[in-house]
Amino acid sequence: MIWADFTLGTPPNALILARSEGHQSHFGAVPEELLTHLATLNGERPKDLIRAEIVYFETTAGGAEFSTGSITFCGSLSYNNYDNNVSRMLENVLRWFAGDFL
Repeated sequence: MIWADFTLGTPPNALILARSEGHQSHFGAVPEELLTHLATLNGERPKDLIRAEIVYFETTAGGAEFSTGSITFCGSLSYNNYDNNVSRMLENVLRWFAGDFL
């Protein structure tokens, strides 16, 4: 089970659909998560914060949000002339939000 950090404002009904793992050594935790090089806001080890997540939740007003937490998500869209898993997933999400999902 993947848990969200609700102390940072994540809604209690948020679902983490996916999380990236196994990043190369040149990746680092983002500065806003770090108090020092050893201490973080939520108490996790800095190397454990090197991740991106795909999150979905519904709002109390009847809306919903799909969110990706990585700049590499956008960079992945054009791979193989947009014929890839990331592009297909985003197309499915956009079709669903538009009410055109089959």
